[in-house]
Order: sequence, then structure tokens, then C-alpha cells
Amino acid sequence: MRLKKVKELNNQKNMKLEKEEKTNETKGMLYEAYLNRGLRFDRRQKRASKMELLNLMNTENGKGFKFHGSAEKQLKELKERLTKATQLMIKHLDLDDVNEKALINFLEDIKYSHNSEEIVQLVDEALYFTQENK
Repeated sequence: MRLKKVKELNNQKNMKLEKEEKTNETKGMLYEAYLNRGLRFDRRQKRASKMELLNLMNTENGKGFKFHGSAEKQLKELKERLTKATQLMIKHLDLDDVNEKALINFLEDIKYSHNSEEIVQLVDEALYFTQENK
């Protein structure tokens, strides 16, 4: 009887972890979609990958690998790539004034983000402003 309860608790814990990973996967896909919108204008840039964000999230949660570097280094690289993609979108997309100002504000907000959750929230907002130009 006791063993059965332990198995049930482990199954619930595993289901919770799987759900968390799925939401992280979704966040990673949103990040990748945003980068692809901007980086399509400059083929010299490295392709976007959701694993960049997922590696940062794992490193922040203590699940990362040493060869990925520190969370600060990964965050700096993400900020640089987001900034480059956003600058390319502002330059090449035919944006109205409201969307262009929103992306300029997004550039400022990226500078002051401190973790992956803030990045995810900012990217989610920026996707809205580039929706009609995808």
C-alpha cells in the first residue's frame, strides 16, 4: 500500500516536470520565432534556436552544463541577438509609428532585463507588435 502511494506521488511529480518543460519549450519557440522575424534580413547571422533560451533557463535553475557558460554570459548573448534582430526589423519592416516606437522601447527594456523570465515576457510583448509583418 505504501509503495503504491509513493509511485503515485512520483508519477504526479513527473507529470508536473513534463508540464513545466512543455511550457519552457513553448517559450523557446516564441523566442525562436521572434528572432527569425528579424534575422531573415541578414543571412550572415547565426540561425535562431529555441535551445539558446532553454539552455539559459536550465542554467538558471541549476540544471545546465558547464560548457554552455555562466547564466550571465548566456543572458548577454541572448540580449545581443535580440537587439540585432530588433534593429533589423526596425530598419527593414514597414512599421507604423506605434509599432516602431514599441520596438524601440523593447530595445531599451532588453538592456535592463536580468533573467530568462523577463526576456520571455518582453519577447511575448514584442511578438504582438511585429505580428502584421511576420
